[in-house]
Amino acid sequence: MNKKSSKTSEVKRVVELVMENNQPMVSSLVVAELFEKRHDNVLQSINDLEIPDDFNALNFQGVKYTDAKGEKRPSFNMTRDGFSLLAMGFTGKKAMEWKIKFLEAFNAMEAKLTIPPVEGKIQYKKSTPEAVKSFEGVARYWCFLEGISWEQGKRQIEGAIRVSDIYEMDALAMSGAWTYLRMCMRIVPPKMRGKDICSKEELSPVNGLLDYWAYCGQSTRDELLANLCGDMCIDSLEDLPKSYVPHAVSFVWEGINHESGKMNALKEASH
Repeated sequence: MNKKSSKTSEVKRVVELVMENNQPMVSSLVVAELFEKRHDNVLQSINDLEIPDDFNALNFQGVKYTDAKGEKRPSFNMTRDGFSLLAMGFTGKKAMEWKIKFLEAFNAMEAKLTIPPVEGKIQYKKSTPEAVKSFEGVARYWCFLEGISWEQGKRQIEGAIRVSDIYEMDALAMSGAWTYLRMCMRIVPPKMRGKDICSKEELSPVNGLLDYWAYCGQSTRDELLANLCGDMCIDSLEDLPKSYVPHAVSFVWEGINHESGKMNALKEASH
């Protein structure tokens, strides 16, 4: 196959969703194929997700498929939320392009299922321009940390919280957007935990701020460290990838500012 025909084939590849109980879902087989990963590795990534059992049951449905040899094999059908958690561990420019395609496929399917609004129903208050500007500022910082463009990050957030334009968010959507953004800025994806780990010197900004926080705050250093690792879903700082050092620093500074009585900008901006 020449380069031209290969490119045309790539363009024509689409995300195929399935309907389960009137809800769009995507198969782990489709995810493995389009992200060019081994299916058993995708299954392992799903099993490694540290999520509550009730969330797992709602968003990951175990199903069997028949392989080329005629044998029954395990797979998962995932909701949008399940896929979003799994895809956090898929990095790189091409992976980002496929994340967006998957979320756009969910948007298109859900749009067909949405009941048109009825006149007189409850209307939500639109977020103020100041609140949206505050959210955009932190979201652009997240894009900088992830090494993606603002347009890519904007589309990913819109797909994750199911809005067509973040600049038109109501208060409820804004709350969901902050929750998703904070999760992306804190949680280390399972695939990255313990990989490309930091040296003692590279961890010094995090350890230094933890020392400062313990000195001026109400908690011990061990307690603060345990909270940091718990929120980032790592067992210890030794599992922190180099690319997530700024995320850890941001988390610690937010805690210091909050405990010292300063305005918690992330929380205030969501109201």
